[in-house]
Amino acid sequence: MQRPRSIILGVVMFLLTFNEHLQAQTPKELTNSIGMKLKLIPKGTFDMGSAANDPGADLDEPLHQVTLSRDFYIGQFEVTQSQYKDVLGTNPSQFPRDKKIDPANYPVEGVSWLDAVEFCQRLSELPEEKKAGRIYRLPTEAEWEYACRAGSPAAFCFGNDPQLLSKYAWFDKNGGGQTHPVGLKRPNDWGLYDMHGNAWEWVADWYEVYPRKSVTDPKGPRSGKDRVYRGASWNYSPDYHRSANRTATAPTFRGFEFLSISFRVAIDPPN
Repeated sequence: MQRPRSIILGVVMFLLTFNEHLQAQTPKELTNSIGMKLKLIPKGTFDMGSAANDPGADLDEPLHQVTLSRDFYIGQFEVTQSQYKDVLGTNPSQFPRDKKIDPANYPVEGVSWLDAVEFCQRLSELPEEKKAGRIYRLPTEAEWEYACRAGSPAAFCFGNDPQLLSKYAWFDKNGGGQTHPVGLKRPNDWGLYDMHGNAWEWVADWYEVYPRKSVTDPKGPRSGKDRVYRGASWNYSPDYHRSANRTATAPTFRGFEFLSISFRVAIDPPN
């Protein structure tokens, strides 16, 4: 007769093996029905925000430990103008300034938080996406910063030296007065492009000052006045491009000539 301890050990081994099987079946990246590429981001724990003595740190971003308990997918690029038009049938963007240039691969901008949420909902309703069980959403603020850092505790995904920012981002020193096609700069260590610069990016959360305690899977307050956007854009100085930098505005706001706001999508892996 098998002893209880042996039975428990057998169950544990089965669960470990099954978990390894699931991980092996989850693709590291995927391409959806409108050509959007998404990267699988592994669950983990990181320090979110900035220490009070960090250069450029703001009072609303105190350093605190965050655990993300599940893997998630996030767009490898900002949503492009062609993808936005494919889903919603319109393109509100103002760039490129030269109308002879094909804008298809430029990030969509001139979109509100509400517009970004509608895009996610409508994309989720496309037949191939419904068949695949993909429900699109904006990343939470914690997911966004975790993905931006790609394991880096420094000011930027590549370290603390702002002189290197030009290799990874479009900002005030090289922006040239407008956004640029996605994916022209170096990606971070997790293969994500334009997390710093090009266009600001909406995230899911209502704005509030960070807690100082450790949290798991934070989603921000249940209600509020302003929604958060992250990452800075083509006309902002390096301090604004820090991984921890954050700002917020009304969810109906669509930006203007010198404030370009875009977004990227996220989905949860299938259960």
